[in-house]
Amino acid sequence: MMPNKLIHPVTELLSPWLTLPNSVSLSVTGMTLDSRHVKQDDLFIALQGALLDGRQFIGNAISLGAGMVLSETKNAQEHGNISYDKDVAIVHFYQLQKALSALAYRFYFPAEDCHKVIAITGTNGKTTIASLLANSLTLLNQTSAQMGTIGNGLFGQLTSSLNTTLDALSVFSCLNNYQWQGAKYTLMEVSSHGLVQGRVSALPFHSAIFTNLTRDHLDYHGTMQEYADAKKRLFNEFPIQQRIINLDDEIGATWLSDYPDAISYSATGKKTLSHRYVTITNIHYLAQGLSFEFDSSWGAGKIDAPFYGDFNVSNLAAVITQLLCENFSIQDIEKTLPLLDTVAGRMEQYIFPARETTFVVDYAHTPDALQKALVALKKHTKMGRLICIFGCGGDRDKGKRPEMAKVAEAFADKVILVDDNPRTEPAAQIMDDILAGFKHPERVDCIHDRKTAITELLNSVQKNYLILVAGKGHEDYQIIGEKRIDYSDRVLLASLQLLENKKADL
Repeated sequence: MMPNKLIHPVTELLSPWLTLPNSVSLSVTGMTLDSRHVKQDDLFIALQGALLDGRQFIGNAISLGAGMVLSETKNAQEHGNISYDKDVAIVHFYQLQKALSALAYRFYFPAEDCHKVIAITGTNGKTTIASLLANSLTLLNQTSAQMGTIGNGLFGQLTSSLNTTLDALSVFSCLNNYQWQGAKYTLMEVSSHGLVQGRVSALPFHSAIFTNLTRDHLDYHGTMQEYADAKKRLFNEFPIQQRIINLDDEIGATWLSDYPDAISYSATGKKTLSHRYVTITNIHYLAQGLSFEFDSSWGAGKIDAPFYGDFNVSNLAAVITQLLCENFSIQDIEKTLPLLDTVAGRMEQYIFPARETTFVVDYAHTPDALQKALVALKKHTKMGRLICIFGCGGDRDKGKRPEMAKVAEAFADKVILVDDNPRTEPAAQIMDDILAGFKHPERVDCIHDRKTAITELLNSVQKNYLILVAGKGHEDYQIIGEKRIDYSDRVLLASLQLLENKKADL
């Protein structure tokens, strides 16, 4: 199905905020924040951003054919003032940033409601839950899209994204596109940044899932309380029909008391008497994945799934809860979950049979996520050793660096430090900050280049090693200084795997 052609008279489009004179009577066919992307008769949005002032690019937008410009002003008295450049109206708009989400929704969904959008928020698990839900719904014949860290698009057709939550215009442009491709659901990772900055403020979410809250983004939010408050906006400020909350998380358990209509999920057998629930019991850790039973307000079932670790039990509990809320039967869920694909860069295995060694690539980049990944893999090492390769990002929360070290030292048999997007900080300084958290830093290997660390380790390991390569997951770049350099743990390990297989065939 081809997308519909959007044509909006600006007087009607802007009527909730402005009354325009009859002289401004044109219709616009698109909206953009980037003057380089302006097409004929587009509405150019000139925001006063933290890094760039969009008003500096108004002239360029007009030269490319913009039909009208909305220019953000910080002065309430200037709201609605109109100036002209080459007969193009420049309308001054007070607090345009705050109105942008509602303006975008009004533009991209003028005549019909948006399909069901399910929001997933929390520190860890967002990407996995979004991917597994999109996969599950697709297998259940419900065309589904996904928006978040590993990309945006219909399930299986993702294109990469720089931000977990896109800007307000892109959010609704994508949702409009998915709807015209037949999507019944979009699974959207919603970041704390996106909530605070109002990128999704006008989106009528159908459902919201809270995973957990652990230390992250304190360079932005300042305190854990402010971080938690940012996440809670999703549950307080939107017309959510289903609030699904992790009972095993301390913050989640507190929030449940605030929402009598919420649904709880637990991977540890917990349930609340006052809420609908899904709770997991009788977990078995198998070579092929996981097996467990669940009890719920909808009935009981048994699940086999090709995943590893307690955190994936929790992720699957969230998936089961959402599917039950959507009235899928327990029998359909039991048939569907064993068919799910692993998620790119999330506990993704690269097996080297001749060496009896497995590398696992995971996005774990917080102390909590790293601990959960290591604890999960420890249950699968049997007689072997567990090695952890990780680093910490530059220009980000420095406080978590020694905490990551403590986790790695406590749960891994050996630790190798590598670079992980040092950005504009000296990589050696970042490693020193991490090393400060070790009781025995002399036992830690420091190899800045990830490729060198992984290749040398592969060539030196003995049998029955399990190696966690943490931090980058799905990322296909390394940021050094201001440069974005092509690099992927996944691509490297896949190429080494291919080389090993060729040697075995000789």
